[in-house]
Amino acid sequence: MSTEVQHAESARQSGAIQWAGRNWIQLLAWLALIIFWIPTFVNYVVAWDSPDGYYSHGWLIPFMCLWTAWMLKDRVHKLSPKPSAWALGLLAFFLASAALFGIQSSLTMRGLMFPVSIAAFVAALYGWSYVRTFVFPIFYLYFMCPIPDFILLTLSAKIQLWSTTIATYMSKAILINAVQNGNFIQTDYCNIEVGQACSGFRMLVALTAFAVFLVYAVKGDLWRKILFVLISMPLAVLVNSLRVAILVAVGHYWDPNLVHKLHDYSGYLVLLVAFVLMYWLARLLGCREFRLTESS
Repeated sequence: MSTEVQHAESARQSGAIQWAGRNWIQLLAWLALIIFWIPTFVNYVVAWDSPDGYYSHGWLIPFMCLWTAWMLKDRVHKLSPKPSAWALGLLAFFLASAALFGIQSSLTMRGLMFPVSIAAFVAALYGWSYVRTFVFPIFYLYFMCPIPDFILLTLSAKIQLWSTTIATYMSKAILINAVQNGNFIQTDYCNIEVGQACSGFRMLVALTAFAVFLVYAVKGDLWRKILFVLISMPLAVLVNSLRVAILVAVGHYWDPNLVHKLHDYSGYLVLLVAFVLMYWLARLLGCREFRLTESS
């Protein structure tokens, strides 16, 4: 029995060596692409790991994309490789743009070139039919890319103000004499600042990423899926406002010193509430049955 296992293992190793020998150019191309993008991934990790950042969900995105690509792998057997020459030109353009942004220290703009360069690379090596098959895991990578500051600061400031306003009304609903002053909520016993990190933008990005992945992974009418994603955006702001209102209530009715201690823990609590609400909403809209395991 052990001899048969050894023969099978030897056959697999021999097959792998033969495959690598036939595809060594492709392997070198993939290696070169990976090396080119290593500095960008270092920048990604810095953004994901920042305690005051908006991209802590970014750690999950590569694994979600790899898992989705793995679930779609059986569809590749039905495709015939047709490398695209003009995709090679697109790849050169995207990589040159990324290099130029890197020289200019525009690391965010350089990072935005990563998903499109992957698409062009796959098309250049295998053809556009492969890109169409893996279009979701390729372009879903944008959810791990930091947003340019000029867009980020504008959106974050608006959502920060919305969260403060809604949290003020929620506080009044539980009989707290709350007054909004910019991004501050003042009561008779405490003064709560809704900072940029608590603006709700982080939750908005995370929940939108989750919503997009969910509607791709399940069956359902297109209009239901679009509605689900659209609802997830204001839901993120409402849930974050609930978090702020809870902190206001704690500071007002109990102890203002508890607000800082509960700040981080409350974020995890309302995020769990948001996921439960989104799961319930998906079922309400009829998006229930998982479809990624099906071949097509």
